[in-house]
Amino acid sequence: MSSETMAHTGASHVLGRKPKSTPDDIILVAWSLFERNGFDSTTMTDVASAVGISRRTLFNYFATKEALLYPAVDEYMEYFGALLMDRPRNEPLFQSLEYCLHHSHDKQIELEDRFNPGPIVHAARLSDGAVRYSRDHWAREMEQAVARRLEGQPGGAALAGFVGALAAQVWTEITKHLKAAGPDGDIGEALADVMASLRKLFA
Repeated sequence: MSSETMAHTGASHVLGRKPKSTPDDIILVAWSLFERNGFDSTTMTDVASAVGISRRTLFNYFATKEALLYPAVDEYMEYFGALLMDRPRNEPLFQSLEYCLHHSHDKQIELEDRFNPGPIVHAARLSDGAVRYSRDHWAREMEQAVARRLEGQPGGAALAGFVGALAAQVWTEITKHLKAAGPDGDIGEALADVMASLRKLFA
């Protein structure tokens, strides 16, 4: 076989190869299964099989089934963290956090629109296991973002830990609002109510 033929054959093989699944692909397939079969009845094996990947590959992307419900936390927090790092160094921390939460709302909406969760996914997000996962994950990411902002400052690590704990409480309160509001609940409105309460605390 000539080198030209080999090159052509190799190119055809690459072009004919099944594209590698992205996290977004996996999420969309998983949510489709959740909507059709229910969250509790869908297993990680079901998701891996539907996507066409191994369970091991799936777990490399998502450590738990609950993680599939919140695919945008890391991307959102990367955006939030960048906003926080850009705030004036002499600005009070709570003011910086409030600014970043307010100005990252459009990003949160953009991420939600990318996946457009249906009623089954929305309900699953409010289950006890999913709430614990999202609360702990968001609190940890928030603590790390604040720690980066306060790096080198006296007491920075302790304050970051406090913000992480506060973030966990905020998420718990947001969840209460969303459960009370039902499927039409708006996380932006819930967050605004919680921030109003926190503003009084920090006043």
